[in-house]
Amino acid sequence: MGNKLRETRVVKRVTQFQLRVSTGIHQSKISMIENELIQPRVDEIKRLSKALGVQPNELFPLKAKV
Repeated sequence: MGNKLRETRVVKRVTQFQLRVSTGIHQSKISMIENELIQPRVDEIKRLSKALGVQPNELFPLKAKV
């Protein structure tokens, strides 16, 4: 599947802790999302994208339906 959360966070020089503070999402959950162990809820995607200043689909691209 793949998500671009870690890549975007690193490019923007934001730590997981800073992202945790700005989103209210626990740091361990951010790590699990980045490692694709869990999928974020829609509200979490919105908070993450807002905190990083990008569109939600930039972090979590939609799969094309075949």
